[in-house]
Amino acid sequence: MVKRLGFTHFWIAIAAGSSAAGSLIAFSDHGSVQSADWSFLWAISACTGWVYTFQRWMKSTRKPEQMPASRLEFMQKQGGRLGVFWTLLSIWATLQWLFAAGIPFAPQLATQWPLFLLAAVMSIGYAFNPIGSGRGWRERPHLKLPAIALSWTLATVIFPASHLGITWWEPENAHIWGIAISQVLFVAGITVPFDVRDVNLDPSEFRTWPQRWGASSSIRIALFLLAISASGFVVFDLNWGRAAVAIAALPIVAWTVRPRKEAVYSLLLDGLLILQGSAVFWFSSMH
Repeated sequence: MVKRLGFTHFWIAIAAGSSAAGSLIAFSDHGSVQSADWSFLWAISACTGWVYTFQRWMKSTRKPEQMPASRLEFMQKQGGRLGVFWTLLSIWATLQWLFAAGIPFAPQLATQWPLFLLAAVMSIGYAFNPIGSGRGWRERPHLKLPAIALSWTLATVIFPASHLGITWWEPENAHIWGIAISQVLFVAGITVPFDVRDVNLDPSEFRTWPQRWGASSSIRIALFLLAISASGFVVFDLNWGRAAVAIAALPIVAWTVRPRKEAVYSLLLDGLLILQGSAVFWFSSMH
């Protein structure tokens, strides 16, 4: 199950689409949700699968000693096929979305192209930086968590708001910023356990939190981030589904103070992002 869903990056792709769907639901009334162009979610999911596959492939070819043995073996055998699959799916999904929503969305594309450029740079730069040594931001001190958290927030909060025509930069929509900050903290909080898992694989120059402060202190900080995230979702979100997921994440993250089986990371922790969309839908259906 881990290899089929986690190592192929289907699970994380579903997570991106579900989390973005949660924002579409939370930011919309019932009528606009029904008429929304959901092909946008296909593009988010497919591009996420491609980014993760690209990053893992780069790592397996350039830094194989930094990968768990099971994932390395899988990528060496299946990485090429996965790369072709996710590339073709990303192109198809993006073109489908642009053809379906391109004409009505054209004014927003014209004014918000820096947002898309920023997401592309952050996503690809996380895996591979062609400038200088070519090291991706994951390999640079203090950049891994911000790159992951900001990229996920762009894809799952800011992009859905823009897709619905919400001018998130206007003062009257300041709650979008509160939700975005809460999502940054949430993603950072559930990412720390991965650094705890990889503390013996990551070179010391990465200076991840577990390397600097130890697993226990890093997990305590992650729990604090999740608690602040839950509070932020309660205050700013139009739907408390994401707040409930942030609270549910607390015992799971606390449990990862020691390395666990791969399913905990590839399925359970990543599954919290899938749960965001489900929880928002469930809370919305109660109104």
